[in-house]
Amino acid sequence: MKKAVSILMIPFLSMGLGVAWAADYPTRHITLYVGYAAGGATDTAARIVTNQVNKYLEQPVIVNNKPGAGSAVAADFVAKAKPDGYTLFNATATTVIQTVATPNNPFKMSEFTPIVGLYSMPLVIVVKRDSKLNTIEDLVGFAKKNPNRLNVGTPGVNSGHHFSLELFKGEAGIEVNHIPFQGDAPAVVGVMGGHVDAAFLGLVAVAEPMKAGTMKGLAMTTSKRVSQFPDLPTMAEKGFKKTGNIFSWGGVVAPAGLPAAILEKLSASYQKAATDPDVVGQLEKVGFTTTYMNAKDFDAFVKDEHKRLMDIAQSARMLK
Repeated sequence: MKKAVSILMIPFLSMGLGVAWAADYPTRHITLYVGYAAGGATDTAARIVTNQVNKYLEQPVIVNNKPGAGSAVAADFVAKAKPDGYTLFNATATTVIQTVATPNNPFKMSEFTPIVGLYSMPLVIVVKRDSKLNTIEDLVGFAKKNPNRLNVGTPGVNSGHHFSLELFKGEAGIEVNHIPFQGDAPAVVGVMGGHVDAAFLGLVAVAEPMKAGTMKGLAMTTSKRVSQFPDLPTMAEKGFKKTGNIFSWGGVVAPAGLPAAILEKLSASYQKAATDPDVVGQLEKVGFTTTYMNAKDFDAFVKDEHKRLMDIAQSARMLK
């Protein structure tokens, strides 16, 4: 009988140890995986916020760039990791889009625990300074006369930018070649070096080249113009309603099954960092719109985004 009692107590002892581990958390560094190369929009935001988060946790959060498959490599790696709070992922709109539009996607959104929503950002169709394409009408006109002649870059296959490109192709009735890169920064180099004719990129990645005049913006994927570039038209203005309703956003998630006590610690630390005036100022200075959401609100937002993007993909006949 004593043996039976001791066996029955094992699960409760394990639960007790779990609470103890959560109370001590963190006892070593935490890794935040970014699915793109260093220097791009997602990486920039991750580092701005992480620098502040490190002031509120007993151990540092280290940003680790793990590019590949439009960030799917990093997302799948984190989704399959142990839910102990030491492995996090900088999720974006792309993360949701991949579960919507990619057949046999290796991960599901249900495999993540949302922690915090941080920012949103429009995408911009850009060309290099000396391109003969000066407007979105120029691009569409050339593409219609010359099917599959234009090479258009994105930060990766099945990224939110790729999703926008496919929507744009359908709405404009054009055929172009998709050239995927390993993030915004390499794609910027691709545009500047003439390796692609145009690209769908995050505003943060192209704001400085556009201000310097080394890159031209043709249109951005928002319903309203942004104050930073008041003369840059929106896709919605130009009649591309579906493409004009796609924007990038970012937040932090952990593997599903994260203990509540650890989620609470991470959520509290990220709240302090994300709402810090200095962090808000840094994010907005480079082109982000800060949109802090706590864990509960971010969870609801992600679910709503999944439904919204699924509806867009179905109406655009993008699903296979």
